[in-house]
Amino acid sequence: MTDSVPLRPPVLVRHFDTIADAGLAAGTVVLFVAVALGTGVTSPWQPWPGVIPVALGLGGLLFLRRRRPMTVLLLSIAVLAFYHAGEWSPAGWIWPLSVAYVTAAATPHVRWVAGIGAAQLAYSAVDAWWIVERNLERYLIHTVGEAALLALLITGGIACAATRRWRARQPERP
Repeated sequence: MTDSVPLRPPVLVRHFDTIADAGLAAGTVVLFVAVALGTGVTSPWQPWPGVIPVALGLGGLLFLRRRRPMTVLLLSIAVLAFYHAGEWSPAGWIWPLSVAYVTAAATPHVRWVAGIGAAQLAYSAVDAWWIVERNLERYLIHTVGEAALLALLITGGIACAATRRWRARQPERP
């Protein structure tokens, strides 16, 4: 007679959420630093004293995103605002917060997320207004591109939440 011993799931399955968060955090850090340095940030406290801590702050916040998605979004916006406060940077306002936006948009607070995003877009448009005198096309691409990205991220969060709800209603399969 064999006893049925429950099989313990593999390590990757047990720790998938942590591994995924680490990957998203690392990707955010690497992309933020690469874009900041690639666009030629010229602030006196950058690149290393400014860009690296900001990137690590944005990445580190992602480890809290599952428990406190709205807090992570708001703190990430604050970190990014601090980064942009020294001097305008072409590194963008929305894309560094992509994971935070998708996670927050998957919560019941999606209207708040859209409002926060609209406020951030308005600030970004005003912050980049100086570009209009030099290159209107670049300004429009910047502003419309960030708006389109924000809409895509919020839609992705809504789709993730809908998929999660649909799967929760499905019966267990043997």
